[in-house]
Amino acid sequence: MKLSGAELEGRIEKLYGILENCTLCPRNCRVNRFSSKNGSCRTGARPIVSSFGPHFGEESFLVGNSGSGTIFFTNCNLNCVFCQNWEISQMGAGEEIDVEELSKIML
Repeated sequence: MKLSGAELEGRIEKLYGILENCTLCPRNCRVNRFSSKNGSCRTGARPIVSSFGPHFGEESFLVGNSGSGTIFFTNCNLNCVFCQNWEISQMGAGEEIDVEELSKIML
């Protein structure tokens, strides 16, 4: 799907409104992620990425020749008792990046 410039700008504006009163996850903590306060997920307005790379562990039609891709974001708000990625999900191990860097990782 290709978005027009106006549609993209509208979606960005809507996202910024959500981040100012965060309801992205079911906890609905309503923290302003642009301020220095942290909500349930302990993440601000910029993503924190622990690692990324090709992923070949899916069905062949999803993987293709170069992998389906995987991005590990830090600071999960679920707090699962038997989490297999605890250092990433709870300790915040990763690097804060801007959305331009994230888009390059995704492409």
